[in-house]
Amino acid sequence: CVASAVADQQDPSSATLLSLIPQMPFGAPATNATLPMQLVQDIEKEVASLESSDKMRNLATSNIVSGSWRLLYSDGTEITALAKGLPLGFSLGPTYQPLDTSTGRFENRGSLTNKYNLAKLQTNVVGDIRVANKGTLNAIGVRNDNNNRVDVNFQVISFQLDEIFGKTLDPPIRKTLIPKVDPKAAQPANDITYLDTSTRVVRGGDGALFIFRREDSGIPMLSREERAILAQRDKSSGDAVVGIGVDRFKDAAPELKFLLKDK
Repeated sequence: CVASAVADQQDPSSATLLSLIPQMPFGAPATNATLPMQLVQDIEKEVASLESSDKMRNLATSNIVSGSWRLLYSDGTEITALAKGLPLGFSLGPTYQPLDTSTGRFENRGSLTNKYNLAKLQTNVVGDIRVANKGTLNAIGVRNDNNNRVDVNFQVISFQLDEIFGKTLDPPIRKTLIPKVDPKAAQPANDITYLDTSTRVVRGGDGALFIFRREDSGIPMLSREERAILAQRDKSSGDAVVGIGVDRFKDAAPELKFLLKDK
């Protein structure tokens, strides 16, 4: 069936792709681990058809990249690991990626819900983006020939507990991780392989597929000042800055391996 994952107004070029993606429990993105294999193959076939268009060039500089995008489908390990299910009744909820190319800002926002109403949590990965140089190679050796690549630099990873046992926490409990860049790793980057007014298809640095639909999350992006506060190391803010070893994320995408390195 055509799920509510399909926008009310969408570009006809990507209408078939969006109609293939079903609505998932709790509003989570669909994944190759949570859909039937035949449906996964149909989605990948439609994506390949859209990506093959000769018009899909210079997308990194397109004026329609900016905006709020909701993740509808992914086969990336960082998404499938969450979507397959979490302990104690927790489930991945709606996931958004707001972008602002004019200021070079991006965020990856995810929510976690609990069927027993134990708690509500959210995560936010905050970082900077810029158009990659043409001809550069990503983590798996794909060359940026079509000028569709965006370099990504992660600044802060935030975990926030908003509600526990039905009671809203004010202020919420937050922990932040400040990633440290490994200079020996490839530059984290994403390739925009298809783009229209309603749909954006992205390939991560490891080739993972991400399908987004333009949708307002209702939450504005953090300002520069708010980002700076989130990243500050002052313990009085209630945040805890933690170093993370790459070995703990051996199955993560290359972008995370690049970032999460012990101090």
